Amino acid sequence: MRNEIKWLEAIAPDMVDVFLKRFSVLRSVALMAPIGRRALAAHLNMSERVLRTHTDMLRKLGMIQSSPAGMMLTSEGQAALTGLSAMVDSMLGLQQSERELAQILNIDRCFIVSGDSDRQDRVLDGMGTILNDTLAKLLPEGNNVIVVMGGNTMAQVAKEFSPELSNKRQLTFVPGRGGMGQSLAMQANTVCSIMAERTHGESQSMYVPEKLSQKSYQPLLEEPSVQLVLGLIKQSNVVIHGIGCADEMAERREVDPKILHLLKDKNAVGEAFGCFYNQQGEIVYRVPRIGLQFERINSIDHVFAVAGGHTKAQAIRSYMNLAPQQTYLVTDEGAANLILKK
Repeated sequence: MRNEIKWLEAIAPDMVDVFLKRFSVLRSVALMAPIGRRALAAHLNMSERVLRTHTDMLRKLGMIQSSPAGMMLTSEGQAALTGLSAMVDSMLGLQQSERELAQILNIDRCFIVSGDSDRQDRVLDGMGTILNDTLAKLLPEGNNVIVVMGGNTMAQVAKEFSPELSNKRQLTFVPGRGGMGQSLAMQANTVCSIMAERTHGESQSMYVPEKLSQKSYQPLLEEPSVQLVLGLIKQSNVVIHGIGCADEMAERREVDPKILHLLKDKNAVGEAFGCFYNQQGEIVYRVPRIGLQFERINSIDHVFAVAGGHTKAQAIRSYMNLAPQQTYLVTDEGAANLILKK
Protein backbone atom coordinates (compact mmCIF):
# COMPACT_ATOMS: atom_id res chain seq x y z
CA MET A 1 0.00 0.00 0.00
CA ARG A 2 2.71 2.50 0.94
CA ASN A 3 4.59 1.94 -2.34
CA GLU A 4 1.42 2.49 -4.34
CA ILE A 5 0.73 5.71 -2.47
CA LYS A 6 4.25 6.96 -3.22
CA TRP A 7 3.69 6.40 -6.96
CA LEU A 8 0.30 8.08 -6.79
CA GLU A 9 1.87 11.09 -5.09
CA ALA A 10 4.53 11.22 -7.82
CA ILE A 11 1.95 11.27 -10.60
CA ALA A 12 -0.84 13.30 -8.99
CA PRO A 13 0.31 14.89 -5.72
CA ASP A 14 -2.64 17.27 -5.72
CA MET A 15 -5.07 14.34 -5.80
CA VAL A 16 -3.60 12.78 -2.66
CA ASP A 17 -3.51 16.14 -0.91
CA VAL A 18 -7.16 16.89 -1.66
CA PHE A 19 -8.22 13.39 -0.61
CA LEU A 20 -6.41 13.59 2.73
CA LYS A 21 -7.73 17.08 3.45
CA ARG A 22 -11.33 16.07 2.75
CA PHE A 23 -10.91 12.95 4.83
CA SER A 24 -9.57 15.05 7.72
CA VAL A 25 -12.63 17.29 7.37
CA LEU A 26 -14.93 14.26 7.60
CA ARG A 27 -13.07 12.84 10.59
CA SER A 28 -13.05 16.16 12.45
CA VAL A 29 -16.74 16.78 11.81
CA ALA A 30 -17.49 13.29 13.13
CA LEU A 31 -15.51 13.98 16.30
CA MET A 32 -16.79 17.51 16.96
CA ALA A 33 -20.30 17.70 15.44
CA PRO A 34 -22.22 19.86 15.39
CA ILE A 35 -19.45 22.32 14.56
CA GLY A 36 -19.33 25.62 12.74
CA ARG A 37 -16.97 26.41 9.88
CA ARG A 38 -14.88 28.93 11.82
CA ALA A 39 -14.23 26.52 14.70
CA LEU A 40 -13.50 23.68 12.27
CA ALA A 41 -11.05 25.83 10.28
CA ALA A 42 -9.20 26.74 13.47
CA HIS A 43 -9.08 23.08 14.55
CA LEU A 44 -7.68 21.97 11.17
CA ASN A 45 -5.34 24.97 10.91
CA MET A 46 -6.96 25.77 7.56
CA SER A 47 -8.28 29.05 6.19
CA GLU A 48 -12.07 29.42 6.06
CA ARG A 49 -11.87 29.98 2.32
CA VAL A 50 -10.04 26.71 1.69
CA LEU A 51 -12.28 24.85 4.13
CA ARG A 52 -15.40 26.19 2.39
CA THR A 53 -14.20 24.65 -0.89
CA HIS A 54 -13.95 21.22 0.72
CA THR A 55 -17.16 21.41 2.75
CA ASP A 56 -19.16 22.65 -0.25
CA MET A 57 -18.00 19.65 -2.28
CA LEU A 58 -18.63 17.20 0.57
CA ARG A 59 -22.12 18.68 0.95
CA LYS A 60 -22.80 18.21 -2.79
CA LEU A 61 -21.61 14.62 -2.47
CA GLY A 62 -24.06 14.05 0.37
CA MET A 63 -21.35 13.45 2.98
CA ILE A 64 -22.15 16.32 5.34
CA GLN A 65 -25.17 18.42 6.20
CA SER A 66 -25.58 21.76 7.91
CA SER A 67 -27.98 23.09 10.51
CA PRO A 68 -28.07 26.27 12.62
CA ALA A 69 -26.03 24.35 15.23
CA GLY A 70 -23.29 23.45 12.73
CA MET A 71 -22.10 20.71 10.40
CA MET A 72 -22.51 16.97 10.94
CA LEU A 73 -22.02 13.80 8.93
CA THR A 74 -24.79 12.14 6.97
CA SER A 75 -25.11 8.36 6.97
CA GLU A 76 -23.20 8.35 3.66
CA GLY A 77 -20.43 10.43 5.21
CA GLN A 78 -20.18 8.09 8.19
CA ALA A 79 -20.02 5.07 5.87
CA ALA A 80 -17.23 6.70 3.83
CA LEU A 81 -15.31 7.57 6.99
CA THR A 82 -15.58 4.01 8.28
CA GLY A 83 -14.69 2.46 4.94
CA LEU A 84 -11.63 4.63 4.32
CA SER A 85 -10.16 4.78 7.83
CA ALA A 86 -7.92 1.73 7.54
CA MET A 87 -6.47 2.91 4.22
CA VAL A 88 -5.84 6.44 5.48
CA ASP A 89 -4.26 5.15 8.69
CA SER A 90 -1.88 3.12 6.54
CA MET A 91 -1.12 6.14 4.35
CA LEU A 92 -0.38 8.28 7.38
CA GLY A 93 1.76 5.65 9.05
CA LEU A 94 -0.61 5.03 11.97
CA GLN A 95 -0.25 1.27 11.72
CA GLN A 96 3.53 1.61 11.84
CA SER A 97 3.16 3.81 14.92
CA GLU A 98 1.05 1.08 16.55
CA ARG A 99 3.79 -1.47 15.97
CA GLU A 100 6.49 0.87 17.27
CA LEU A 101 4.45 1.73 20.34
CA ALA A 102 3.85 -1.93 21.19
CA GLN A 103 7.58 -2.58 20.86
CA ILE A 104 8.52 0.38 23.06
CA LEU A 105 6.00 -0.64 25.73
CA ASN A 106 6.89 -4.36 25.45
CA ILE A 107 3.28 -5.53 25.12
CA ASP A 108 1.46 -7.64 22.55
CA ARG A 109 -0.52 -5.00 20.67
CA CYS A 110 -1.43 -1.31 20.49
CA PHE A 111 -4.31 0.41 18.75
CA ILE A 112 -4.14 4.16 18.13
CA VAL A 113 -7.30 6.15 17.41
CA SER A 114 -6.94 9.49 15.62
CA GLY A 115 -7.36 12.57 17.79
CA ASP A 116 -6.84 13.49 21.43
CA SER A 117 -9.57 12.53 23.90
CA ASP A 118 -8.53 15.37 26.20
CA ARG A 119 -9.74 17.76 23.50
CA GLN A 120 -12.35 15.72 21.64
CA ASP A 121 -14.73 13.59 23.70
CA ARG A 122 -15.79 11.54 20.70
CA VAL A 123 -12.32 10.04 20.36
CA LEU A 124 -13.43 7.78 23.22
CA ASP A 125 -16.21 6.50 20.97
CA GLY A 126 -13.59 5.36 18.48
CA MET A 127 -11.62 3.69 21.26
CA GLY A 128 -14.78 1.86 22.32
CA THR A 129 -15.41 0.67 18.77
CA ILE A 130 -11.85 -0.65 18.47
CA LEU A 131 -12.21 -2.45 21.80
CA ASN A 132 -15.53 -4.02 20.79
CA ASP A 133 -14.23 -5.14 17.37
CA THR A 134 -11.02 -6.58 18.83
CA LEU A 135 -12.90 -8.55 21.46
CA ALA A 136 -15.17 -9.91 18.71
CA LYS A 137 -12.12 -11.25 16.88
CA LEU A 138 -10.20 -12.44 19.92
CA LEU A 139 -12.62 -14.06 22.38
CA PRO A 140 -13.19 -17.81 22.13
CA GLU A 141 -16.64 -19.28 21.59
CA GLY A 142 -18.53 -20.37 24.68
CA ASN A 143 -18.34 -18.87 28.17
CA ASN A 144 -16.30 -15.74 28.75
CA VAL A 145 -16.04 -13.98 32.11
CA ILE A 146 -14.94 -10.37 31.67
CA VAL A 147 -13.74 -8.34 34.64
CA VAL A 148 -14.39 -4.62 34.20
CA MET A 149 -13.00 -1.68 36.17
CA GLY A 150 -14.72 1.68 36.55
CA GLY A 151 -13.90 5.25 35.56
CA ASN A 152 -14.93 7.80 32.98
CA THR A 153 -13.13 6.09 30.08
CA MET A 154 -14.76 2.75 30.88
CA ALA A 155 -18.17 4.38 31.08
CA GLN A 156 -17.71 5.96 27.65
CA VAL A 157 -16.34 2.93 25.78
CA ALA A 158 -19.06 0.68 27.22
CA LYS A 159 -21.62 2.51 25.08
CA GLU A 160 -19.89 1.25 21.91
CA PHE A 161 -20.32 -2.46 22.69
CA SER A 162 -22.62 -4.33 20.28
CA PRO A 163 -24.81 -7.47 20.27
CA GLU A 164 -22.49 -9.10 17.71
CA LEU A 165 -19.99 -9.61 20.51
CA SER A 166 -22.25 -12.35 21.89
CA ASN A 167 -22.32 -14.39 18.67
CA LYS A 168 -21.65 -17.98 19.78
CA ARG A 169 -20.57 -16.66 23.17
CA GLN A 170 -22.02 -16.40 26.67
CA LEU A 171 -20.66 -13.22 28.21
CA THR A 172 -20.64 -12.44 31.92
CA PHE A 173 -19.39 -9.02 33.02
CA VAL A 174 -18.25 -8.67 36.62
CA PRO A 175 -16.93 -5.60 38.49
CA GLY A 176 -13.30 -5.67 39.50
CA ARG A 177 -13.87 -3.34 42.45
CA GLY A 178 -16.49 -1.83 44.70
CA GLY A 179 -17.77 1.73 44.66
CA MET A 180 -15.69 4.89 44.67
CA GLY A 181 -16.22 8.47 45.68
CA GLN A 182 -17.47 9.28 42.17
CA SER A 183 -20.70 9.43 40.20
CA LEU A 184 -22.74 6.27 39.88
CA ALA A 185 -22.32 6.32 36.08
CA MET A 186 -18.56 5.71 36.38
CA GLN A 187 -18.69 2.87 38.89
CA ALA A 188 -17.70 -0.62 37.79
CA ASN A 189 -21.14 -2.04 38.60
CA THR A 190 -22.78 0.43 36.22
CA VAL A 191 -20.21 -0.14 33.46
CA CYS A 192 -20.77 -3.91 33.69
CA SER A 193 -24.52 -3.41 33.45
CA ILE A 194 -24.17 -1.25 30.31
CA MET A 195 -21.82 -3.72 28.62
CA ALA A 196 -24.17 -6.60 29.40
CA GLU A 197 -27.19 -4.70 28.11
CA ARG A 198 -25.43 -3.68 24.89
CA THR A 199 -24.20 -7.22 24.15
CA HIS A 200 -27.23 -9.16 25.47
CA GLY A 201 -24.94 -10.72 28.04
CA GLU A 202 -25.19 -10.98 31.82
CA SER A 203 -23.66 -8.96 34.63
CA GLN A 204 -23.08 -9.23 38.34
CA SER A 205 -22.75 -6.44 40.89
CA MET A 206 -20.63 -6.02 44.00
CA TYR A 207 -22.23 -3.66 46.47
CA VAL A 208 -19.32 -2.90 48.76
CA PRO A 209 -17.49 0.41 49.28
CA GLU A 210 -13.98 0.47 47.89
CA LYS A 211 -12.64 2.34 50.92
CA LEU A 212 -12.70 -0.15 53.78
CA SER A 213 -11.43 -0.24 57.32
CA GLN A 214 -9.59 -3.33 58.51
CA LYS A 215 -12.53 -4.20 60.80
CA SER A 216 -15.10 -4.21 58.02
CA TYR A 217 -12.91 -5.90 55.39
CA GLN A 218 -12.96 -9.50 56.64
CA PRO A 219 -16.72 -9.80 57.39
CA LEU A 220 -17.57 -8.53 53.88
CA LEU A 221 -15.48 -11.31 52.35
CA GLU A 222 -17.92 -13.80 53.87
CA GLU A 223 -20.98 -12.26 52.22
CA PRO A 224 -22.51 -14.66 49.61
CA SER A 225 -22.87 -11.91 46.97
CA VAL A 226 -19.23 -10.92 47.39
CA GLN A 227 -18.14 -14.55 47.30
CA LEU A 228 -20.04 -14.99 44.02
CA VAL A 229 -18.22 -12.10 42.34
CA LEU A 230 -14.82 -13.13 43.73
CA GLY A 231 -15.44 -16.64 42.42
CA LEU A 232 -16.20 -15.29 38.94
CA ILE A 233 -13.07 -13.11 39.04
CA LYS A 234 -11.04 -16.28 39.62
CA GLN A 235 -12.64 -17.80 36.49
CA SER A 236 -12.16 -14.71 34.32
CA ASN A 237 -10.32 -14.83 30.99
CA VAL A 238 -10.54 -11.09 30.16
CA VAL A 239 -9.99 -7.87 32.07
CA ILE A 240 -10.72 -4.36 30.78
CA HIS A 241 -9.30 -1.44 32.75
CA GLY A 242 -8.35 2.20 32.55
CA ILE A 243 -5.22 4.07 33.60
CA GLY A 244 -5.43 7.26 35.63
CA CYS A 245 -3.13 10.14 36.55
CA ALA A 246 -2.10 9.87 40.19
CA ASP A 247 -3.29 13.28 41.36
CA GLU A 248 -6.68 12.97 39.69
CA MET A 249 -7.27 9.45 41.00
CA ALA A 250 -6.19 10.40 44.53
CA GLU A 251 -8.82 13.12 44.47
CA ARG A 252 -11.51 10.75 43.17
CA ARG A 253 -10.65 8.16 45.79
CA GLU A 254 -10.70 10.85 48.47
CA VAL A 255 -7.46 9.57 49.96
CA ASP A 256 -6.34 10.64 53.41
CA PRO A 257 -4.14 13.79 53.45
CA LYS A 258 -1.29 11.71 54.87
CA ILE A 259 -1.52 9.33 51.91
CA LEU A 260 -1.72 12.25 49.51
CA HIS A 261 1.50 13.61 51.01
CA LEU A 262 3.09 10.15 50.64
CA LEU A 263 2.11 9.99 46.94
CA LYS A 264 3.74 13.36 46.32
CA ASP A 265 6.89 12.38 48.22
CA LYS A 266 7.12 9.14 46.23
CA ASN A 267 6.53 10.96 42.92
CA ALA A 268 3.47 8.89 41.97
CA VAL A 269 2.45 9.50 38.34
CA GLY A 270 -0.38 7.04 37.74
CA GLU A 271 -2.89 4.57 39.13
CA ALA A 272 -4.40 1.27 37.98
CA PHE A 273 -6.15 -1.47 39.96
CA GLY A 274 -5.92 0.63 43.11
CA CYS A 275 -2.11 0.73 42.83
CA PHE A 276 -0.33 4.08 42.65
CA TYR A 277 3.05 3.89 40.92
CA ASN A 278 5.99 6.15 40.07
CA GLN A 279 7.67 6.89 36.74
CA GLN A 280 9.72 3.68 36.93
CA GLY A 281 6.58 1.59 37.42
CA GLU A 282 7.26 0.90 41.10
CA ILE A 283 4.13 0.62 43.25
CA VAL A 284 4.33 3.21 46.02
CA TYR A 285 0.87 2.75 47.58
CA ARG A 286 -2.06 0.32 47.36
CA VAL A 287 -5.65 1.11 48.20
CA PRO A 288 -7.02 -1.69 50.47
CA ARG A 289 -9.89 -3.12 48.45
CA ILE A 290 -12.11 -6.12 47.74
CA GLY A 291 -12.05 -7.30 44.15
CA LEU A 292 -9.51 -8.00 41.45
CA GLN A 293 -5.98 -7.82 42.84
CA PHE A 294 -3.17 -6.58 40.61
CA GLU A 295 -1.20 -9.86 40.77
CA ARG A 296 -4.15 -11.75 39.27
CA ILE A 297 -3.92 -10.02 35.88
CA ASN A 298 -0.68 -11.83 35.07
CA SER A 299 -2.63 -15.07 34.68
CA ILE A 300 -5.59 -13.64 32.72
CA ASP A 301 -5.58 -14.51 29.01
CA HIS A 302 -6.50 -11.11 27.59
CA VAL A 303 -5.79 -7.79 29.30
CA PHE A 304 -7.11 -4.59 27.71
CA ALA A 305 -5.83 -1.22 28.94
CA VAL A 306 -7.94 1.63 27.57
CA ALA A 307 -6.56 5.13 28.13
CA GLY A 308 -5.94 8.20 26.02
CA GLY A 309 -5.33 11.93 26.01
CA HIS A 310 -2.01 13.77 26.12
CA THR A 311 -2.30 14.31 29.87
CA LYS A 312 -2.15 10.53 30.46
CA ALA A 313 0.95 9.85 28.36
CA GLN A 314 3.29 9.58 31.36
CA ALA A 315 0.83 7.48 33.37
CA ILE A 316 0.42 5.07 30.44
CA ARG A 317 4.15 4.84 29.74
CA SER A 318 5.02 4.17 33.38
CA TYR A 319 2.22 1.63 33.88
CA MET A 320 3.58 -0.50 31.05
CA ASN A 321 6.60 -1.26 33.25
CA LEU A 322 4.10 -3.21 35.37
CA ALA A 323 1.78 -4.54 32.66
CA PRO A 324 1.83 -8.22 31.65
CA GLN A 325 3.05 -9.09 28.16
CA GLN A 326 -0.46 -10.07 27.00
CA THR A 327 -1.71 -6.50 27.37
CA TYR A 328 -3.51 -4.79 24.48
CA LEU A 329 -3.42 -0.99 24.74
CA VAL A 330 -6.21 1.05 23.15
CA THR A 331 -5.16 4.69 23.09
CA ASP A 332 -5.22 7.82 20.93
CA GLU A 333 -2.75 10.02 19.08
CA GLY A 334 -2.69 12.53 21.94
CA ALA A 335 -1.02 10.00 24.24
CA ALA A 336 0.77 7.88 21.64
CA ASN A 337 2.62 10.74 19.96
CA LEU A 338 4.09 11.93 23.27
CA ILE A 339 5.20 8.41 24.22
CA LEU A 340 6.78 7.85 20.80
CA LYS A 341 8.74 11.10 21.03
CA LYS A 342 10.60 10.01 24.15
